[in-house]
Amino acid sequence: MNTPLKQLILIETGLLALFVLLGNGMRSVATMTVSVSQGEFASFLNISVERTDILIEVLIGGAVMALAIAPFVINSHTARRVCLATAIVASASYAAVGLTMHWDPALSVREIIVLASFCMGGFAISFFAPLAQLAISQAKTDREKSMLTTVWTAAQPMAFLIAPQLVKYVAFDVGTGNYFLILAVMPLLFLLIMPMVMGTADGAATPTTTGNTGTKQAPNWKLIGLFLSVVIIFEAWTTANSFLGVESLTGFGLMSAFLVLSAVLYFSVKSAVPHDTKLPSDAIFLLVVLFILEIPTTGVYDTAYLVRHLCSSELIDDRATLGAASQVIMVFAAGALIARNPVWRERLWLLAIPCLIVASVATIFYPYPATDAALFYWTKMLSSIGIGIATTIVVSAVIASANGNKLITLAPAFVIMFGTEVGIEILEITFQISKLAGLGVTAAYQMVFVVQVSAVLLATTLMAWRWLAPKTQKTSAA
Repeated sequence: MNTPLKQLILIETGLLALFVLLGNGMRSVATMTVSVSQGEFASFLNISVERTDILIEVLIGGAVMALAIAPFVINSHTARRVCLATAIVASASYAAVGLTMHWDPALSVREIIVLASFCMGGFAISFFAPLAQLAISQAKTDREKSMLTTVWTAAQPMAFLIAPQLVKYVAFDVGTGNYFLILAVMPLLFLLIMPMVMGTADGAATPTTTGNTGTKQAPNWKLIGLFLSVVIIFEAWTTANSFLGVESLTGFGLMSAFLVLSAVLYFSVKSAVPHDTKLPSDAIFLLVVLFILEIPTTGVYDTAYLVRHLCSSELIDDRATLGAASQVIMVFAAGALIARNPVWRERLWLLAIPCLIVASVATIFYPYPATDAALFYWTKMLSSIGIGIATTIVVSAVIASANGNKLITLAPAFVIMFGTEVGIEILEITFQISKLAGLGVTAAYQMVFVVQVSAVLLATTLMAWRWLAPKTQKTSAA
């Protein structure tokens, strides 16, 4: 192979890696900005620190809706149009936040613009993650696909690593309003790279297979509509809980509707799938485990606890940075091990689960007043190491077993975001119920941390059951 051709391949691979990195990373920058700047947003919107989780909820809620819709609207023929439309909407949304913080209108106007902009921005920019996955499918070799999959998995923690530094050294200097105006330019950068990496995708086939039969099936629009209805009802329920409280009749009604529709969806899917269809059961099980593990690793209430107890902004920033750095390192390390030998997919759980258990249990002992900085640091780092390894294991396993099924391939992005939002909602309900029961703020936080421990233990129990079940069956047969 001559040198110019090698250089061209390196440039193409580099652009593709940048496209993948931005695709799954940019959506996390705004979320992390809000998380790090909770005090400033609380002051701007005249709300308590705890109520700033509404901003994170609308960001994630928009992302969940996008990732729920994405498999049905994104394919090789629509990718460029979707990319153009969502980049423009994302840029406009972040620009609206920046201009509003400069304009400083009446409180009611500020609330509407900021919440609507974050919701639309989170919705639009989240389409970039499945677009990045579509680009990965255009890679020419399995080695390149493995490398790009690791980059995709690492993109979110890398955004969490970079965002606190941007807030600390850019937003604090130029102002949060100007910071969001700068952020509004980033989706346009993604748009510039898109024609260079999506050219071959336009002529590629779009697999819509189910199972391992390799046959195409028409979309089941009844199930798709029911699935989207479940997601919409869930978003409405979370919004009602945030604004009206968990004790409101509206919240109870929406919760009941969500549970009923979820049950109908489950049985509808079960009856619609042919009995001879071979679904990747291991990958589905791992997605369930990852969904549960997203509940204790949201980090929203950990950070809110530190803000509430007047920890320095430097401590909060450094804690987020160390956690994100630990996660990035472990994602690349786990990805490299799995690429060399797939058997590490099972072995690495023996490191991920203990890290998550120790980190979650330690949060129960967060002191009041918050003085033990070392405890805050190492618990965040351990939690990030655990979820970084777990995410890498699941994403690699799912992609390896997808067999061209677009729904399975795009599932990790949806599971990660939906699990995060469900986690925030469960923790918010726990916090509100604890305060309604008469507990103080610190005790309410401790109840939240207990729920986080319970989620990790549930995931551990499921993993142990899955691992021991085949051995038990062999012993019984003998």
